[in-house]
Amino acid sequence: MDLSEKRIIGSLILLTGVTFLSLALYTGQLATIAELIRSIFEPSIAGLP
Repeated sequence: MDLSEKRIIGSLILLTGVTFLSLALYTGQLATIAELIRSIFEPSIAGLP
């Protein structure tokens, strides 16, 4: 895969994430999104000293 293709795919993923975050802010579901992100990263944080 060419570097420009990787940049386009990365930009689309970033745009999708920003779109979903703005939708969560608009509909008032930010607490649900924050809890989902917290539950995803909890196992990686648990191993830290």
